[in-house]
Amino acid sequence: MRTIGGDSLKKGWKTDFDSPGGGQIELEFPASIRPTSNPVCDVESPTGLVATHQLIIEIITAEEHVRSTGSSKNAVPTGAARVLRTQFKIVVTEREGLGISWDEEQPPMYEDVPVSPPGYLTMTDYVGEDLPPPPEEELERMGLQD
Repeated sequence: MRTIGGDSLKKGWKTDFDSPGGGQIELEFPASIRPTSNPVCDVESPTGLVATHQLIIEIITAEEHVRSTGSSKNAVPTGAARVLRTQFKIVVTEREGLGISWDEEQPPMYEDVPVSPPGYLTMTDYVGEDLPPPPEEELERMGLQD
């Protein structure tokens, strides 16, 4: 196991302590892989070779006391802290756009597309016996009835 990316965020979250359930904290962050870490794509081969990736989020919360007359810059740590850790399986693939070159396989040009829809040379009406009506129980009733 090896780490192919990481960061530490100390600001940028939104808090809502009036929401149901005792409050809510939201944080949005960009996630990326360092290109210099030479990452491999997710793979699982019949020979037993497996490469998978996990996004691990670790949150450290610390309790502090703030005097009602003072600012939050004068907070005093209480020493109580919690570490919250969660993992998400992610799939790592090749970079977008590095597949087949458009020079080798490009979509058809406008002048190469044939006229559509194709013309029909002949159309004939059905000539044969009339089909029997379906049984009464198979018919769907339609009307203004409740």
